[in-house]
Amino acid sequence: MALLSIRRLCELDEPFVLAPERYDPRREFSLSSSTSTLPLRTVVELNRKTLTGPNGDAEHCLIFDTGDAHEGVISGRRQRVPMSAIGSAKKEIRQNDVIISRLRPYLRQVAFVDTDVPCRGEGVIMLCSTEFFVLRPTDHQSIAFLVPFLLTGKVQKVLAASQEGGHHPRFSETSLLSLLIPAEILERREEISKIVESSVQSFRQSQREMAGVVEITETVIER
Repeated sequence: MALLSIRRLCELDEPFVLAPERYDPRREFSLSSSTSTLPLRTVVELNRKTLTGPNGDAEHCLIFDTGDAHEGVISGRRQRVPMSAIGSAKKEIRQNDVIISRLRPYLRQVAFVDTDVPCRGEGVIMLCSTEFFVLRPTDHQSIAFLVPFLLTGKVQKVLAASQEGGHHPRFSETSLLSLLIPAEILERREEISKIVESSVQSFRQSQREMAGVVEITETVIER
């Protein structure tokens, strides 16, 4: 059975959007009426700053594509490249940002930008594909707690239903920023953020240990 959502003319999104997928009821993030919430836009802002070539702030950069973020961590091991290698526009990301791909939510391309991203160093900035939304805290508190929130089944379903477009459907920043965060999660923000940050640190330690044994094995083979 098809899902129906009736809208009055005054309820249409500007500028009078008639596309039926815009009003899919599955896009509505509903919770119990007794659950106190705040929209995502109250705790984050979107970083829209892009670079298309060298600037005076750095000599090298790390460039991350959507496939480099998965299940909460930047898992790709990118090598630093000269700023002249940027090519197309890229978004600048910083330590403690959260990034989420607006393409194919089912791939769960969400990550917390931690302090131990491989190959960072003096004079190196981090950049990512413009297919990412870059979330930045509106205050000095960690937003790592948003990673598990964005990976929950309910949020994933809302984002999947919010995709629009033909060839490569994407969800919009409005759909993302309108997500409702339960007050209980906000109250446990610090606790959850610490767990996420600790988990990412453990992942980095695992990466370093695996790289170490690969190096040992390569040395033996090449003797």
